[in-house]
Amino acid sequence: MTPSTIYSKNPDFVQRDVAGECILVPIRRTLTEANSIYVLNETGAALWNRIDGASPIQKIVSGFAEEYDTTEEQLGRDFEALLADLLLIHAVEEVATAHDPSR
Repeated sequence: MTPSTIYSKNPDFVQRDVAGECILVPIRRTLTEANSIYVLNETGAALWNRIDGASPIQKIVSGFAEEYDTTEEQLGRDFEALLADLLLIHAVEEVATAHDPSR
């Protein structure tokens, strides 16, 4: 996972907002996922909504840090943890690595 990695949401997951909470629901479930739903906290939901299949991690983190009172370093660690969880449940997938012209 690098700052230039791009992720997209798995279309087999839908987001529902219920009673002020963001819930991810797998719509094509295996037997082990039959009773699985995933609740994201406010920060997790805001980051989830920024995953678009076109923006690299660094762009998402930078934009988010500008809007909220947090450092990019802390947000980067939090976003990496969220991405690891989302990858584990197959809610997101890596689609590309953005080209870095400075390299």
